[in-house]
Amino acid sequence: MAKITIDGNTREVADGTLILEVALEQGIDIPTFCYMARLAPLASCRMCLVEIEGKGKLQPSCATPVTDGMVVRTDTSLIADTRQSMLELLLANHPLDCPVCDKSGECELQDMVFEYGAGEARFHDQKRVFYTKDIELNPVIIFNAQRCIQCQRCVRICEEVVGAVALGTVEKGMDTKVTGFEGSLAGCDHCGNCIEVCPVGALMSTPYRYKSRPWDLKETDSICPYCGTGCHLSIGVRDGQLARVRSKYETGVNGETLCVKGRFGIDFIDGDNRLRTPLVRKEGALTAVSWEEAAAFIAERAEGAVEKGGPAAGGLASPRLNNESLYLFQKLMRTVFRTNSVDSSSRFSAAGPDAYQSLAGLFGSLYARRSLHRVLEADCILVLGATVTDETPVTEYLVRGAVRSRGNKLFIASARPSRLDSEAISSLRLLPGAEAYLLSALLNGIEGAEKTFANMGALKKSLLQAAKTPPPEFGDFLEKVGTAFAAAASVTLLIGADLLRSPGAAAALSMARGLGTVLEALGKRAEVQFLFDRPNQMGAWELGGLPGLLPGWRPVGDADARATFEEAWGASLPADSGADFRRMLERSEAGEMDVLYVAGGDPLLSYPDGGLVESALSKAGLLIVQDAFMTGTARLADVVLPAATFAEEAGTFTNNEGKVQKLRPIRRPAFEAKPNAEIFALVAQALGCDLGPVSADAVFAEIARLVPSYRGLSHDGLGDDGSYTRTPPEEGDGGDLDDPPLAPPRRAKGLELVTGDSMFHSGYLSGNSRVLGNLSAEAYVEMNPEDAAGLELADGAGVIVRSVRAEMKARLKLNKRFPAGVVYVPENFADAPLNRLLKQGEYPCPVEVLRG
Repeated sequence: MAKITIDGNTREVADGTLILEVALEQGIDIPTFCYMARLAPLASCRMCLVEIEGKGKLQPSCATPVTDGMVVRTDTSLIADTRQSMLELLLANHPLDCPVCDKSGECELQDMVFEYGAGEARFHDQKRVFYTKDIELNPVIIFNAQRCIQCQRCVRICEEVVGAVALGTVEKGMDTKVTGFEGSLAGCDHCGNCIEVCPVGALMSTPYRYKSRPWDLKETDSICPYCGTGCHLSIGVRDGQLARVRSKYETGVNGETLCVKGRFGIDFIDGDNRLRTPLVRKEGALTAVSWEEAAAFIAERAEGAVEKGGPAAGGLASPRLNNESLYLFQKLMRTVFRTNSVDSSSRFSAAGPDAYQSLAGLFGSLYARRSLHRVLEADCILVLGATVTDETPVTEYLVRGAVRSRGNKLFIASARPSRLDSEAISSLRLLPGAEAYLLSALLNGIEGAEKTFANMGALKKSLLQAAKTPPPEFGDFLEKVGTAFAAAASVTLLIGADLLRSPGAAAALSMARGLGTVLEALGKRAEVQFLFDRPNQMGAWELGGLPGLLPGWRPVGDADARATFEEAWGASLPADSGADFRRMLERSEAGEMDVLYVAGGDPLLSYPDGGLVESALSKAGLLIVQDAFMTGTARLADVVLPAATFAEEAGTFTNNEGKVQKLRPIRRPAFEAKPNAEIFALVAQALGCDLGPVSADAVFAEIARLVPSYRGLSHDGLGDDGSYTRTPPEEGDGGDLDDPPLAPPRRAKGLELVTGDSMFHSGYLSGNSRVLGNLSAEAYVEMNPEDAAGLELADGAGVIVRSVRAEMKARLKLNKRFPAGVVYVPENFADAPLNRLLKQGEYPCPVEVLRG
């Protein structure tokens, strides 16, 4: 500890604390331009200079650590004169174009000049001019070099936080200017974080340019609808129209940073494919009708299925819906349609009792329902089955920051390369399906593990037999991870969506739970968090979006659990486990599905085996589609119900941390759309049932009363930063560890296809964004240059990707960091029906790539 006196106030602080940090904690205002808490000190702007007793010159408080006995003054005449001089020098070349600058009204230079400036200029020479016109660095970022004050926040956040290293500086002194490679940012992430941190109007948002002054905006706090990181958004609206999206440093897990989808992709709410009115199929064509007519149509066509109940009805809800809507959807299916056939993923299916049991186990004591920042304090971090750069970009920022600031040991095992590979001790290119094998080998190598559980000795023998001949590339990775695990006091496992696509998902989930349980038994802190690439997958599962489980991970066959909900809902519930979406499709194909209700998803575009999906949906007795957009699935429907987007209804998301956060509407639903909860109530009412109150606070109160992990929470009590759910009580003493069947990693002789989100595209939401559409208009095929050379394929050439089921065409994109033998195509591009090549239960998919 060191004792410091600032402006007469003495206190003790930790060694190494910067003077500026101490001053801010004491409420002392010291102006800065170049300083940002998350960035390394630069001390270039000289606005934060202070007097230190015994020092002959003023010192930058942002870069000077406290020493014991230090006496500091922050507000003397010398300091005031120096600040005024620094501002005069900045203004000497800064254009006085505030009336046409987008930053006007929230410009830090404006604020500083008003607070500390001289009031009149003494420099009258001609101002420096870099360019006569603004430079379009890429489709979303425009640069006015004359306004730049050389704080280099943009350069540093791009390198230190985002990791893209797309910006830099050239020349020196007063001629220094910020630029991208060859004067462009065409190859960067387009995340716009450089715009957010720019203190002046040098870097500007092209979509926002000249749209509004900040004082004309009505800003509403909400949560990003793209991935499960749960980033805070501040959505600015002028005259009912979306103007811009940004974030606040002090709120949310993201702390001001956003990815390209979060910052520029929210314009999907005004997409051209928005549904305007309810539609009913008449004489083979979808026809606009009133809500009353649509409800009557559903009542007439679904009456028989309601009376029959059971497997003749089923529902698929999207994890992009909010908690309240998801909860009401499964309540509607279970009480009105009297079926447990409820699913919440249109891209993968971890079906079967074993998978559900493993999921429930992972979401028990091992799941870290706390801040990702805290979880990343672990000594060792293993990222498994996730391409974090593309799927959860802001999570990547946080992992990078933790590794660089704390020196955590990072290991990555994923099918595709990511920028985090450069931060990792070791990276392994691991195809989906091999996760269980890898985890079993890690578990088998833990010394002392056989003393933790009664069956551990037998389990290790079983694991040793299964993993007796690991592939050569596994050896070095396993050795390094095993050594790190042995030395670590705490371990974090971050699991991505790729693991869930594989037919070996149940075994992998079971082994992940076993690994964490053994590490805990050895006295280490072991925690798990999923890196879901959808905003509310955790909420969907916890609130009953699975066929075999009621809300709160309670089996539908548990009579006591059913009794709790039957009493609350005033209806009897089926005891048989329902069908997952795959089984629903099979029943529909066989003519056994009277009603299929799809809410917020487009399985025709996303679910593996697109040919089966199209045929099965067409054969459903009654296909109800509820969505904000006219999707491919909606075009097959018998009735289409226009729903609100996330920005047009109140509710909550549960992010990957287990934190419940508020969604606040920025406007009323467009056209004749209704909030999702109101539509579910309308359907129930048409079928003679009552779902009860459907307002967001009333539904959340019911959730908090009935779902153990949400108990103690209230809608009003969530505040701006949300509240964490609780670990649900686990039944029994845990018993022996699971011993799932394991198989060594499969390696085909030819090419194998994997898929997932790309940086600019993640489903049909991004497909309805004009900005993201301009950045990534079409699908592409990515592969290793050596594989391409062997097939005589050139970068940018048109190619055909063919499986035994179908083929698709796209442009080739070569990536020297890509693993040999693997082909990647981003999912959910409407013009490239990738899912028709795939088959549920077969992932990765064997393919061949040919000249197009």
